[in-house]
Amino acid sequence: MQRYLLDPLPQAHQPLHPGVDNEFITALLRSFEEKTFSAADFEPYRIGLIVDYIQRTHSFYLQKKLPEIAQSILLLSGHYESNHPILMILQTFFHRYCQDLTTHINEEEKLLLPYIVKLNNANLAPYHFSEYVMAGQRYSIAEFLKDHHDTEDELKDIREAIRLYQPPSTNESLYRILLTQLETFEQDLHVHALIEEEVLIPKALKLESEVRSRMDATGKLN
Repeated sequence: MQRYLLDPLPQAHQPLHPGVDNEFITALLRSFEEKTFSAADFEPYRIGLIVDYIQRTHSFYLQKKLPEIAQSILLLSGHYESNHPILMILQTFFHRYCQDLTTHINEEEKLLLPYIVKLNNANLAPYHFSEYVMAGQRYSIAEFLKDHHDTEDELKDIREAIRLYQPPSTNESLYRILLTQLETFEQDLHVHALIEEEVLIPKALKLESEVRSRMDATGKLN
């Protein structure tokens, strides 16, 4: 809900938010609440809506979730001795994870998502074909899939490593809060990855095939 700046408890007689696809938001909430994920729930929604969700999620991670976890780590670190082995996990490993995730997100924001937007524009209006052709010479969905990897498993490794050590006697609550934050973020990343891999990418692959076939047919006519 925070991605869309929505009140998590709207009044029953009011829409979730003007200008927002309420059914799409409901499908998203269901994906977070239920144990099984159904890509079919997102089949009715246009690809532009999915791209917007992915972009909002990226901003949510970089601007809110990672800074919140980093702050918890900073506070918790002050309750351990300077040579305690958990500090290596808290500071070094998580810092490296943040760098990897940020790089992963930036690559999608720079390459994948703009490519899909150009692809969608070309599908909606033929005068966007030339813009897509230029993008298609440098990039494709296959190019993304070749280098794509998930990040939630790495976060799970960090969380499980932290569990090997006891919470500090001076403040156990910070330890519990951090583990909860990591577990929640791990679940969020998992749903995000499913929406990207099982909804966005299949839609983009189908659209890419249709646009290229249409371009080939146009070229033959000319």
